[in-house]
Amino acid sequence: MRIFALTLAVLFCAFLTNAQNSFSFLNIANNARVNGLGGINVSVVDNDINLFSFNPALLDSSQRGQIGLNFSPYLASSKFLTLNYSPKFKQRNLAGNWAVSLQNLSYGTFQGADAVGNLTNEFSANDFSLGITYSRKINYISFGITSKLVASTLESYSSVAFLTDWGGTFKHPKHDFSFGIVAKNVGFVLKSYGNIRPDLPFDLQIGASFKPQYMPVRFSFTGHHLYVFDIAYNNPDFNYTFDVQGNKVAKKVSVADKISRHFVIGAELLIHKNFNILLGYTFLRRKELIVNALGGRAGFSFGANLRLKRVDFSISHSIFTTSKGQTTFTLNWRK
Repeated sequence: MRIFALTLAVLFCAFLTNAQNSFSFLNIANNARVNGLGGINVSVVDNDINLFSFNPALLDSSQRGQIGLNFSPYLASSKFLTLNYSPKFKQRNLAGNWAVSLQNLSYGTFQGADAVGNLTNEFSANDFSLGITYSRKINYISFGITSKLVASTLESYSSVAFLTDWGGTFKHPKHDFSFGIVAKNVGFVLKSYGNIRPDLPFDLQIGASFKPQYMPVRFSFTGHHLYVFDIAYNNPDFNYTFDVQGNKVAKKVSVADKISRHFVIGAELLIHKNFNILLGYTFLRRKELIVNALGGRAGFSFGANLRLKRVDFSISHSIFTTSKGQTTFTLNWRK
């Protein structure tokens, strides 16, 4: 009930602040499993240390002692690295579950130039996030919070923010069904790029995962950006038609299209207890990145997860356009 009330409060604040898309690296799928399931998942309850970065309530006692290392050679020459760790605490000394996370998106090195084109020193650009997560389980309900210090640096300029993620999950005691809800990136800016005050990438996400009793597949359905109805980018230069006089007019985005862009579908094919195939589909990515009249596979993602005695290895690829996408590698180590 408290989580529900908090979510309503955050939802109200989101409407007032009209949060946009600064620190957008926080929205990138930072591990192979979630990347293969469509890029967003807040409801898969499993022994996987990397899941709590999408919903802090997914951190549980089975992940203590795990180390998760994730790497993605992102667009152009940028590189995305994430490290997650949950230490082993004695329960009599400290209740609940704790974890730390570090993210770095490096955009590489750039050649500087002055106003007239004379070359100056080279410079770099980076995004960082350092977070601490706490979660606790009461019966079949878990709740968690992540506090993180986020920074973006470009040459001698920088922007810093303090953000929090608030999440909750429900795991059915008998059936393979779980439900998750999270309010992401709630906080405030500590330092801006000059006079430009960045907007925070707030998001409200709700999802469910379930496995039919006699089917070796676990499905996940996730809704994102649920605090606003219309998230469609309608570019009249590409999305247009002609009136009876032959004039070019912008096409309207249908209600069904606007609704579908909020959802991500994922499926894990449970080939073996130690080997899964990952599949995903993101409606928003499909609509925004597909090349008109050419089709393509934008919006689809796929991958695989192999679990050994002490090490898990995952690899996945999400498709942006016909030639671009995100490949992510994950290595989990369990003590």
